[in-house]
Amino acid sequence: MILGNMLVAKHYMFEEGSIMIIRQTTKDILASSIIELAKTKSVDTIRVREITQNCGLTPTTFYRHFQDKYQLLAWIYNQKLEALFSETSGIVTWNQLLMACCTPLQDNRAFYMNVLKNTAGQTSFRYKITEYAITLLMNGLKKHNGGKALPEDVQFYLKFYMRAMSETVTDWFLEGEKIPLEEFTALLDVAMPEPLKPYLKQNSSQ
Repeated sequence: MILGNMLVAKHYMFEEGSIMIIRQTTKDILASSIIELAKTKSVDTIRVREITQNCGLTPTTFYRHFQDKYQLLAWIYNQKLEALFSETSGIVTWNQLLMACCTPLQDNRAFYMNVLKNTAGQTSFRYKITEYAITLLMNGLKKHNGGKALPEDVQFYLKFYMRAMSETVTDWFLEGEKIPLEEFTALLDVAMPEPLKPYLKQNSSQ
C-alpha cells in the first residue's frame, strides 16, 4: 500500500559518470498520470479512478492528497509559485510571482489548453488555482509579516486582484498570447491596487 508522501518511484539520471536518483512522491505520480491521460482525453471526462488505475494507485490514496481532480490540477499549475515560497528566506519579488503565474501555461500549452477549455464552475481548474494561489500568497505575506494576519481590507484587495489577474492571464493564454510575456506581466503589475503595493512590492526592485 502506498501511503502519505512516502517515496514510490525512482528515476535515474546519469550526469558526468555519476548516478543521480530523483524520487517521485505520490502527488508527482498522480500528476504525471492525469497529464498523460489528458493527451488523448478531454479533462472534464477524466475520472479519479482512471487517474489512479493509470498509475497503479487507488482512489483512496488519491483522496489522501487531493479533494478532487481540480485540486490536483491546481497543485500541478502552482508548483512554481509554491517553490518560490519554499525558499529559505520566504521572500520573493512580485515579478517572480507574476512570471510563476504565466510560465506554466507556456511550458505545457496543449495540456493547459485542454484544462482551461474543458472545465467550468466553482469546482473548475480556474477557481481552484486562484484559491490555491491566494492561500499561498497570504501565508507567505503573513510569514514575512512576523506571523501577523493581514488587515481585512488588504485581504479583500488581495483576493480581488488575484481573481481578476487569474481571469486576465487565462484570457491572454487562450487568445494566443498576443502580448509578449514581459510586457504582459508589466501590465499586470501596473493594475495592482494601490493599497496592496506596500505588501506585494516591498521586496521588489521594481
